[in-house]
Amino acid sequence: MNLRRYIYKVVLLVWLLGLSVAIAAPSDDLKAANQLYDAGKFAEAAVAYEKIEPKTAHVYYNLGNAWFRQNKLGLAILNYAQARRLAPRDPDILANLKFAQQRLGVDDINTPPRATQRFLRSVIESCTAGEWSAGELVGLWLLALAIGVCVYVPKARTALLVIAVAGFFVFGFSSFALSNQVISNHTAPQAIVVAGETEARFAPLSDSTIHFRLAEGTRVAIREDRGQWLFVERADGQQGWVKAEAIGRITNF
Repeated sequence: MNLRRYIYKVVLLVWLLGLSVAIAAPSDDLKAANQLYDAGKFAEAAVAYEKIEPKTAHVYYNLGNAWFRQNKLGLAILNYAQARRLAPRDPDILANLKFAQQRLGVDDINTPPRATQRFLRSVIESCTAGEWSAGELVGLWLLALAIGVCVYVPKARTALLVIAVAGFFVFGFSSFALSNQVISNHTAPQAIVVAGETEARFAPLSDSTIHFRLAEGTRVAIREDRGQWLFVERADGQQGWVKAEAIGRITNF
């Protein structure tokens, strides 16, 4: 019995030590990267931030700042956009993303031209997929609770009907927003132009006619992937083929 307890304690200690190392390592790496940033070594800081895994919204935000300080605004916007995926309502992330887009003059071109599109995008992107999924559960529970209680407390039918309608609305809209995020992330992944002015062509060929040009920092949706060439669509609906090396994809979490 004593031997079993001893073995159990050893195993538990090893597990806790391994867990503490796993938790401390990213923190130490982040601290080292922050020190490089504070020392004005922005290129080295960017490399250090890139190596941190898994990346949190804070890491992506700091990486965006490191690229911004090097005047590589396309990469800065890409990482601010990554950070926004993880923390969509963080005021610092939103402010820096907007500021970088304004510096490059792409704030308007990255905004859908129609008011309904702008509204839907702003609402859908205001929460993470996990938050919309939680909204589904809350709405479903409200709906089920209202219906269940209504059977036993018929006098409260009016109030319970209001709760049921609210639950149905929360569940329905959360499902719509979540499905929109999931489908768009798979059928039209979002990306940022990280190179300088990029030529969008009519065909995936270097000698194809130039259709239009994409400024650095422009947000696009990838409609087709052919390896070295990507067929992309701008927020205003303009479409064309661009070289894959000019584009940085926003990671799906």
